[in-house]
Amino acid sequence: MAGGRLRGSVVSSALGDRMPASVMAAFDGAGLEDKVGLGYLLVTSDPDGSPRPCMLSCGELLAPDDRRLRVALWSGTHTCANLSRGSACLFCYVAEGVVLYVRGTPRHVGVLARHHVDCFDIDISSVESDDHPGMPATATFGFAVTGQSVESVVAEWHERLAALRSL
Repeated sequence: MAGGRLRGSVVSSALGDRMPASVMAAFDGAGLEDKVGLGYLLVTSDPDGSPRPCMLSCGELLAPDDRRLRVALWSGTHTCANLSRGSACLFCYVAEGVVLYVRGTPRHVGVLARHHVDCFDIDISSVESDDHPGMPATATFGFAVTGQSVESVVAEWHERLAALRSL
């Protein structure tokens, strides 16, 4: 910082309506053992217009292609109700050196009763990069696994993502 100001400026840029390869790889269902603890934010709108944040893990996200992001959410939640109404939502992807805002419209694609989740495809309308020269992102936020083994979490994720693929 020089004189109390950050060098450079925040530069946001539209990337189009497709997810970059880095996002596709993050949510391809592979290497889940290395993805435990990573968290991502999905923001929907409540009926009164208030934002509703929802933290998701790699075990709840699948990228079937570069135009869709599939999510599995606990049935009966506010976020499920918001997505069921079909209003636009925002997915935030943060990784080392990358901040992306993925906007889209959700469609209910099924229920995985065994997992107690409702499944939605978010049809992507735009992807925007938020670059911070001189202060790049270093990581996304995270969570810890407690009360169960990491192996059991990964096994559950593999099973859920296989079911998500079949929708």
